[in-house]
Amino acid sequence: MRIYMNKREQILNATLKLIVQKGIESTPMSEIAKAADTGMGAIYNYFPNKESLVNELYFYLKTKESSIIAEGYDKSLSVKQRFVYLWKKMITYFLSEPLDFMFLEQFYYSPAIDPKAKHHGSLYLKDLDEVYLDGQKQQLMKDGDVKEWIGFTSGSLVSLVKLHHSNYIALKEVTIDNYIQAAWDAVKN
Repeated sequence: MRIYMNKREQILNATLKLIVQKGIESTPMSEIAKAADTGMGAIYNYFPNKESLVNELYFYLKTKESSIIAEGYDKSLSVKQRFVYLWKKMITYFLSEPLDFMFLEQFYYSPAIDPKAKHHGSLYLKDLDEVYLDGQKQQLMKDGDVKEWIGFTSGSLVSLVKLHHSNYIALKEVTIDNYIQAAWDAVKN
């Protein structure tokens, strides 16, 4: 079965692949046009410049990530159950979509990207913020800045995904569960 993409999707898909291969700064618009099998004019019809194209790809992937993670999410579960659920869904997504993961990592840590775009992207995962805030309100999780605690938690869990994608380790479900439990243990009161 062949999947047909519109021109905008072709451009975003080509951009994703090239940036993962070459990096954000080393991917010129001319190469994106060639890989998307389109002209420069078509790219500029959709995206006024490279920064807007890269930002749009980031927001597209953050929308995809948040919808995958939110699927089946139940806000009535306990703080710990929601913590485990959201992190497991995120890790599963990152393992199943390595290009998305590698692009998101490059985007987030690139000094060339406007910090406002990074902040805007973090708003897509408000459920995760709520879990940490609820955990603090219920005195189940350590006090402190929620963004810092999420960064602390994601740092260790995302590192495992990087090691998996580099073929250094092979993550299995039981291993993922153990590391999510370790992350919970690190932030709980």
